[in-house]
Amino acid sequence: MTRFTSGLAFLALLGPALAPQSTRAEEARRDKVFVGYLYGNPKNPDYKLYTHICHAFVTADGEGRINANRRGVPSHDLTRDAHAAGVKVLVSLGGWGWDDQFRQIVANPEAESRYVEAVLKLVDEYDYDGIDLDWEYPDAPSETPGFERMTRTFRKRLDAIGATKGRKMFVTMAASSNYGTIDKLDTAFLLETMDWINVMTYDYAGAWSPRAGHNSPLFASSKEGPNGRSTERSMLYFLEKRGVPADRLAVGLALYGRGFPTPEPYSPRAKDAPRPFDVTYKDVPKRLQEGWTRTWDDETKVPWLTSPDGTKVAGYDDPESMRIKTEWAMSKGFRGVFFWQVDGDRLPDGSNPLQKAAHDAWSAAAK
Repeated sequence: MTRFTSGLAFLALLGPALAPQSTRAEEARRDKVFVGYLYGNPKNPDYKLYTHICHAFVTADGEGRINANRRGVPSHDLTRDAHAAGVKVLVSLGGWGWDDQFRQIVANPEAESRYVEAVLKLVDEYDYDGIDLDWEYPDAPSETPGFERMTRTFRKRLDAIGATKGRKMFVTMAASSNYGTIDKLDTAFLLETMDWINVMTYDYAGAWSPRAGHNSPLFASSKEGPNGRSTERSMLYFLEKRGVPADRLAVGLALYGRGFPTPEPYSPRAKDAPRPFDVTYKDVPKRLQEGWTRTWDDETKVPWLTSPDGTKVAGYDDPESMRIKTEWAMSKGFRGVFFWQVDGDRLPDGSNPLQKAAHDAWSAAAK
C-alpha cells in the first residue's frame, strides 16, 4: 500500500498543473457513480441500483451510417423508465470488434461528419444523457488524432444539447486495463473531454493466458511473478503514470469469471488442453449444487471454484469480493464502479446479489 500512497502524493503535486483552472471547483463537487452496462434485453433491470446506465451498443459501418436497431438499442422505453427512477442513460458506441469501422470513419471527413450527426440525432430523439465511447481501441498513432478530433466534436455538441435541454450531458469512455491501449491518448485531452473513464479491470486471464489466472484479481498474485496484473496495478497506472485524477476514473467489476482445465489456480496450461470457459455468476449456484467447491484467495481478495473431480478451476467474483473491491475503490477516491453487464448476476428470484453487495458498500462510502 506504500506504493499507492506515494502515487497519491505524486498526483497531488501534478493536479494543479493538469486540471484547467475553471474546472477545479467542479472537481470537488463531482458526484460518485454506480454504473451498469445494459446489453441485450434484460427484463426489469433494478434501476434503484444505478446512477447511470450505459446502453450497449450502437454500431455503424465504415461510411458513418448507423446500423439498424440491434438488441433494443436505441430505446425510448429505457430512457423513459430510467429517468422516472432518477437514472441517467448514456448510449454506448461501438463495442469489442468494431474498431475497424471507427478507424474507417475518422479517416474520411464525410463519414466522420455523417456519423457524428447521426449519433447526436439519436441522442436527442431518444432522450439519452450523453455517450459512452467504446472504441476498442484507438491504439495506433494514425488513429489517435481522429479519435481526439471526433471526441472533441461530440463534447462541444453535446454540451450545446444539454444547454438547450437544461441538463448536463455526459461523455465517458471504456478503457482497457492493458496499459498499451491508451498510451497514445494525451492526458490533457482525456481531462478536457471525459466526465470519467470506465477502466475495464477484468479479462486479466483467458484463452491467451499461459496459466490459470483469475479474471479480475483486486491485488496481484505472487504466483504470477513480479509482473502479475491486477485491478490495483491498472488503476495505479492511470493515477501515477498518466496523472488522471481518481475522481475521473471508475473501477470495473465483472459479473462473470473464467475457468481453466487445470487442477489448481495458476497451474500452467497444457498446449493441447481444452480452451478456457466463461462462468457467469448465474452459473455459480448450479455449480455449487453439483459439488464444485469455493476457496478464498486472501492475497488477491477473490474466490475460486474447483470442480468435483479436481480437473478444473474457475476464478470469479462473489458478494464478498465485490464488497471488498467496492470498499477499496471508494477508499481511494475513485469516481465509483461499473459493471459488465447488468444481467450477469440476475438469479431466478430476480435478485442481483453481486451488484447489491457492491451497492451497499458504495452507498455507505458515498454518504
